[in-house]
Amino acid sequence: MDEYDRREFIKTSIPGFFGVLLSLPTLCALATRANAFEGRLPAGQPLHWEAFLEAVAKEAAKQHLDNWAQEDYLKKISALTRNLYLDDPVIAAAMTKVSEQLDKHWVDFHDLEKRFDFAVCLLQFDVDETINPHNHPGMTGVILCASGEIHTKNYDLYKSIEDLTIDGKHSGKCLLHQTSDMVMKKGDVSTLTSKARNIHTLKARQVTQLIDIFTPPYNKERQENSLWYELDERPVAGSKNIYEAVLKS
Repeated sequence: MDEYDRREFIKTSIPGFFGVLLSLPTLCALATRANAFEGRLPAGQPLHWEAFLEAVAKEAAKQHLDNWAQEDYLKKISALTRNLYLDDPVIAAAMTKVSEQLDKHWVDFHDLEKRFDFAVCLLQFDVDETINPHNHPGMTGVILCASGEIHTKNYDLYKSIEDLTIDGKHSGKCLLHQTSDMVMKKGDVSTLTSKARNIHTLKARQVTQLIDIFTPPYNKERQENSLWYELDERPVAGSKNIYEAVLKS
């Protein structure tokens, strides 16, 4: 075995030791962010990106339990989302990137995070840009208005009138029950479960950026099962919030 001079060992180790000391603040900051949801930060302090993701992951993992309560889950994710620090470098960089694409005249999508249990996406709308009524099969969603102003409406499936699948394409007619009609501004949150409020439509009143958290995330099967709807302008006779709609796959 090689013999080492003790003084040489100390001499060569001191720089490394000071290097570790210099890196401690950064390491501690990262660890604190990532564990903020465990109570290491004062209650109410904004969540940085890493802490937010780990907190969502902890809750999203519960979807595999037999007694998963979707409304309770959405309340917890909504609270986390309202507390998200929007000036975090990851989010700020993504918002800046999509803001440079406004002249494309369509809704921009930017994936922020995609895991097995959930996904986070940034959407940007120009003024008057619209996403027509559509559903989210088997999914829950939390939508945060990060900037701007957008008009949203949510619906439940009230009754199927006609349901056809020909050559893999879904069509038919149904009745939809409008359950909400709101204008979202910065900091506002909208939610949907796999059964309630699952169908929605959005139209921007200003340049708007939204942060979506979907649990579970879209995959090939869920994308293929997604439906789009064309609603009548007026409710059915004798109702204030029931609309006939044509299904489109």
